[in-house]
Amino acid sequence: MRINSRYMSIDRLINGTIRKRIIVLALIPVLLTGCGKASDGNLQGSDWSGARDKAAADSHVDFQQLREENSDIFAWIYVPDTNIDYPVVQNGEGDDTYYRDHNVKKQVDPKGAIYIESANLTDMCDFNEVVHGSSPDDGTMFSGLSNFLDRPFFEEHPYVYVYLDGNALIYYVFAAYVRNNSRLLEMYDFTYVKGCQDFLDEIYDSKSMNKIVRSGWENAVEPDNFIITLSTENRDDPQRQTVVVGCLVGDAAGRINRTLDYSDPDTE
Repeated sequence: MRINSRYMSIDRLINGTIRKRIIVLALIPVLLTGCGKASDGNLQGSDWSGARDKAAADSHVDFQQLREENSDIFAWIYVPDTNIDYPVVQNGEGDDTYYRDHNVKKQVDPKGAIYIESANLTDMCDFNEVVHGSSPDDGTMFSGLSNFLDRPFFEEHPYVYVYLDGNALIYYVFAAYVRNNSRLLEMYDFTYVKGCQDFLDEIYDSKSMNKIVRSGWENAVEPDNFIITLSTENRDDPQRQTVVVGCLVGDAAGRINRTLDYSDPDTE
């Protein structure tokens, strides 16, 4: 069985309570609509307003100029109070290893670039957009993800912003933890609801001692939502990776949509 899903399904909150907040904002030439929650089940007005204002202030990215420099650039990611403020690329030839050691100018660089694999869509309409980056000693690229393993920083920095050509997305960070360094897109089949739920089960597994889940979000995200996973290999232990996971709560152009497949992948 297949059904269409829109990001605002995040308003299926704890204890079955359905709450929705539609916010109108002059952002680009479109409306920003979104809904989400904090510990009390709703985003507090001041916090949400701040996120919207930030998205509006940073919404202009010259993608035409960026693509002239590198046609693989499709997005820009910004995480407040970190050095994460970079273009995002996907190798046009399907080489998922290329940007591990090439920068956004396609120059050989051990720091690489911020990139997604070819299995992910550049329109950000997959259930889980997995964004990769290195963690060099100089604090650039995705080194700042380690800050989210500190609970005070985690609590005070709930937003990740992603800008596309003609759109702006806001993700609400609900989890951060260290996991085995395995490829999520290989480990889980996110084209099926089952694969989506399996990854959510990993996130919400209470047995892990190095995991932070935002209060009020325990088991709140479901397969019909949209999430982003920022991933970086740990410098001191390459067998481990740090991931920061956010749920989509703002979609300026209203373009984020997908069809869910509830069939059993093991029987197909």
